[in-house]
Amino acid sequence: MYDMTDPVAAYQAAVEAENRRLAEQETRQQLRDAGSSHRPNGFTLRKWRWVGVNGADAVIAVRDVFEELLSSTRLGEGCEGLHAQQLRKALDGFPDADGLLPAVGAALRQSTPDEVLGHLRTLHAAEVQWLTPEGTDRQDILCSTAPSLRLAQLRRRPTGGAAYTLFTSVAMGGAVAFPKDLLPEVLPWMPESIVDDLIDRSTITAHDAPWKHRPEGEGLYLRARLTPERLTRGEAQALGWTAYMRREAFVAGEELEMAGAQPDIFDLLTEVADGDLSRIDELDAALPAEQRTRLRNIKAGSYTGSWSQLFLADPGVWALMVALWDPQAVVSPRLSDFHAWVAIRRAYDLVLEGRLVEAGEQAEVFDRVAKNEKNGTVLPPLGRSLLAEALNFMAYAALAEDDLKSAEDLLARAEPMDGLVAHNLRLVRGWRATPKNDRDPLMNPFLEICLPHGFDNWEDRYRDLVRESQDDVVEYARLNRIRNRIEEARRYEAGDDVFFRLPLDSARYETPRDVPQSIVPPLVPLPRRTATTGGAEIEAVRAMAAVELLEDFRVTPPHLDRHR
Repeated sequence: MYDMTDPVAAYQAAVEAENRRLAEQETRQQLRDAGSSHRPNGFTLRKWRWVGVNGADAVIAVRDVFEELLSSTRLGEGCEGLHAQQLRKALDGFPDADGLLPAVGAALRQSTPDEVLGHLRTLHAAEVQWLTPEGTDRQDILCSTAPSLRLAQLRRRPTGGAAYTLFTSVAMGGAVAFPKDLLPEVLPWMPESIVDDLIDRSTITAHDAPWKHRPEGEGLYLRARLTPERLTRGEAQALGWTAYMRREAFVAGEELEMAGAQPDIFDLLTEVADGDLSRIDELDAALPAEQRTRLRNIKAGSYTGSWSQLFLADPGVWALMVALWDPQAVVSPRLSDFHAWVAIRRAYDLVLEGRLVEAGEQAEVFDRVAKNEKNGTVLPPLGRSLLAEALNFMAYAALAEDDLKSAEDLLARAEPMDGLVAHNLRLVRGWRATPKNDRDPLMNPFLEICLPHGFDNWEDRYRDLVRESQDDVVEYARLNRIRNRIEEARRYEAGDDVFFRLPLDSARYETPRDVPQSIVPPLVPLPRRTATTGGAEIEAVRAMAAVELLEDFRVTPPHLDRHR
């Protein structure tokens, strides 16, 4: 009827539950008044006074309780049969001061918690004090229509068992903490929403293993709330926990389908980690605080090309860092693996742009750092693996200056590091052995038109450049020579292998597809799925606390005031 996740609706439901209880109580009172053929006479009232029941209204209320106990409990033969006889004897107007209260206590103990609560409320309203003083104090709280207000007004709050303590905590909205050492006593029966309340307040933790005390159907839910890291994908699927399954798939590097028309945080992470800066602000808003700070630190580092080791060691964010950073000067490969990767990529980009001198300068830094290792400057592991590539770039820049000797020396140094260099070294040595006028052009024709070596659809690029150079006769002739070289090379078996190969291994220039570990949100517990605790749940705890009160039920009447 009400959305119990709405505090206003939960309050309204509690008010209606209390109104129903008061209406039922008034109805019972009316039935007592209408159903009594006659009110107790003075002689009967004196007998009841000896067992602590004062006044005609109280006697009628107690008799109604006895009738309900006899009809709802199983008081059979033997001792229990004697208890039933005591109740019937009292109904006949002869309450036994010695045997009545033990009989009432025994009958109450065979009643359901809701019945016990109802009977104690009736006795409380009739001012029948059949509980010890401590039990009477707790009864005043349990039977109050505003227990939280009453508890707040008390200077000394009465203490009790686990159920009563839980009731006071729930009634006070958690302002009164529930002791952890009492949890084993209440976990088997407390309403599920109250279990969630105690989890939210950190009273129940994974150490308490509440799933061991709860019905089987709740175990998986509670484990997901307290120990999500121990769940399997199958268990998460059984719970319908989509966020868990998507995070696990993302962390495992699996391809994710779009979450829907509105991208979720993992869709945004996928796009931004691939270098799509158009969604970076959306990702910033969606990330938890710690990961949001890290994302902003990544952006801040792009201004100087300097990042913490957390990001430098995470290849999953390198594409984002490269998209944010556009270095205009030589990049030192000795700073980190990331900087070495950026440095070799920059050298390649410069070659494709036709800026061979700058490409050679960028590649030469690798060689300079490697030669100075004795002075303490060393290349990081990735930088060392790229040294052969750097020497290959330097050799290509030397070819542009027609310096075959330097190119051969550089390639000879690189060959022991990378066997792919042998192809280029063989070409350079062949060119050196051939007279200048007889040898082919040294430059790679694909790179001359800003395409990777061996690019298949080179004709499209060629035609675009031809259209752009219609009025430039020299450029038009250069482009035709490039076209002729490629076409002629592909007529023979060697094909593109007749050209200087750069880069040696194109895979080294590809963006890592790793998971961006440094900005992946941590696994969080399953959000609460139960409704806000309302009147029905509080009544259930109140009823269990009422059962606890039976431990304080007297076996003899209270001290009598003979002058009353």
